[in-house]
Amino acid sequence: MKQQVFSIKNAATILDVHPDTIRRAIKAKKLKAAKIGRDYKIAKSELDRYFQAMGGTSLFGSNDTESQ
Repeated sequence: MKQQVFSIKNAATILDVHPDTIRRAIKAKKLKAAKIGRDYKIAKSELDRYFQAMGGTSLFGSNDTESQ
């Protein structure tokens, strides 16, 4: 099954933060992302893991990222 991915802008919107916050987290290796050309792509499961590590609850439901 293909995993959903997000751009930095989409991830920032989901987490309600500025895109620079996402870029800093990637640079600090707190958030894993794949660089494709000039853009970064963040896996749905990685975004959920990062949010939980920052003290949040599951963004997408408990079963949504575990099965992938």
